[in-house]
Amino acid sequence: MTGTSSTVPDPGATPVTSRRSCGKRSWRFRLIVLGLGVVCGLVLAESAYRIKLAVDVGGTPLGVGTTFHAWSEATVRDDPVAGYSHDPERQVVGVRVAHGRAVLSLERTSNAAGVIGPSEAGAREARTRILVVGDSFTENQRQGATWPALMQAELEKRIEGTVSVISRARSGHGLLQMTDVAAHTAGERQFDVVVVAFITDDLNRARFWQETRTVGREPRLATRLNRDDDGWLALSEFYDKRIDAEWCHRVVETGGANDHVLADLLSRFKLRKRDNPNRIDYASLSSSFLLNRLIHGDPFFGIEGIAATPRFSWWDFRRDSGMVQAMEELRKLEANVVLVHLPQYEELVAGEYLMSEQQRSLLQSLEQLAGVPAVNLFERGNLPAQPESLYLLPVDNHPSREGLRWYAGAVSGVIEQMATAAGP
Repeated sequence: MTGTSSTVPDPGATPVTSRRSCGKRSWRFRLIVLGLGVVCGLVLAESAYRIKLAVDVGGTPLGVGTTFHAWSEATVRDDPVAGYSHDPERQVVGVRVAHGRAVLSLERTSNAAGVIGPSEAGAREARTRILVVGDSFTENQRQGATWPALMQAELEKRIEGTVSVISRARSGHGLLQMTDVAAHTAGERQFDVVVVAFITDDLNRARFWQETRTVGREPRLATRLNRDDDGWLALSEFYDKRIDAEWCHRVVETGGANDHVLADLLSRFKLRKRDNPNRIDYASLSSSFLLNRLIHGDPFFGIEGIAATPRFSWWDFRRDSGMVQAMEELRKLEANVVLVHLPQYEELVAGEYLMSEQQRSLLQSLEQLAGVPAVNLFERGNLPAQPESLYLLPVDNHPSREGLRWYAGAVSGVIEQMATAAGP
């Protein structure tokens, strides 16, 4: 009789299913440990970076801790489209003060339209009418001139007939408000060319509104990201009737040592920073300072009232309905829309535009909305051999009078080429 053989389990052996489950638990444990390690590392890096910022920057918003502007009078008023304008027919002077010293004279002359620039009389009768929008690189004056004003004189030598260049530039504007202003202004008046002159830094600037308020019998500049909000008061803008052109010239030459007016301004600046209600909260969990620095180059990117310039984080201008509408209105006009990418000092030295990935994406979407590529001034040649002379460095990164002249000549060449291609 044949018996049935059977295998008797070894009581000391581990079942296969048990080994598999142990392996899965082991991998889960390793992943959990790895994840916790990454999280702890990021928390430690963020904490260390915040401590460094707290020591280096302190509680005052970036960009105003050591620098302020002092003007002879306040001229800023609310504007629903442009965000702000200036009191018309005003000539004010001021100084930039850095680290306790007056380092640069400032000037600001507004015309009847409340815009920085010369009179616009006779603009409607000109044969060629050009509208320019931009930021402080286009608005700022040196020795009584902006580059759009210099461009008008330059174009009258290059093309036939009279030329009128109307500027609607505003310091601080980004592409969003530039196109708002361009569409609004070009819709009211007829232009042959609309020039949108921007620097790389303008690509991701948010809209803002400003006005002058009286606080404790003192005029204060107030900024809002929404026109109906209360906003915040600027720490670094002062207005003092004791300031005039002679005083500005004197304190810049001497640095302001032993000057009682400058000493008073420095004291007021110190008090403002001490009493500032809008201090940087390094314990805030609303954003990552380290991530902002790595992605956008600014640890305070997008933090209202703290960032040096209000910015947005999205990557496509088509997300903004106002921008889309403004571009549609501009494209319906008979005017030629010209996007001009003005290089800054660092870019001239590098020989190319220096943009973050977000800014590159925004530039591409801008060109798609406008239906034209942005003019690359590097590709056009005629670059300065010594770019330092074009800027007010080391005290200010804005263009000098020579820089304004170079911008005027470069953009004039673009418009002259358009006029030549179009014929008489």
